[in-house]
Amino acid sequence: MTRLVKLLFLCLLCLNFSTAKANDLNLLCDGGFIPLQDLVQNPKLYKNKKVKIVGDFFSFSSLPLDYPNAFKDSKKFIGIVLSRPDQKQIPLVELKLAAKLELFKDEKKPLVIEHGDQVKINAKVYEVALGEPWLEISSIEIVRKNAEHG
Repeated sequence: MTRLVKLLFLCLLCLNFSTAKANDLNLLCDGGFIPLQDLVQNPKLYKNKKVKIVGDFFSFSSLPLDYPNAFKDSKKFIGIVLSRPDQKQIPLVELKLAAKLELFKDEKKPLVIEHGDQVKINAKVYEVALGEPWLEISSIEIVRKNAEHG
């Protein structure tokens, strides 16, 4: 019964998120997209689970790297910060995203992300430390380029 309640809750959240924030992406609940606010407010619900999120790229960062309790080596990973969904000019630093540097080294199709680009991310919540979700990104895709950058 508890699992069914969680599933229904996530479906309602996904439907609300997809309708309000990302109609152009045709997101459906069964696609598994998680609202950023829910992930940050309830990180323990997602620990050791794969998640899909959508957000606006803010910057690269070292925030999720080299912290002993959620270690990702800064020689192999780079941190990514997304913008807050409700205030795009403020970074969502509570969400720790680490991507392997290999994701950016494809010579045939290099991944060039700029501030304001909307990205779709597949990741696993590998740790909850300091009350915050720490995710390892398995794939990242630019959904929409920021109009300022073309």
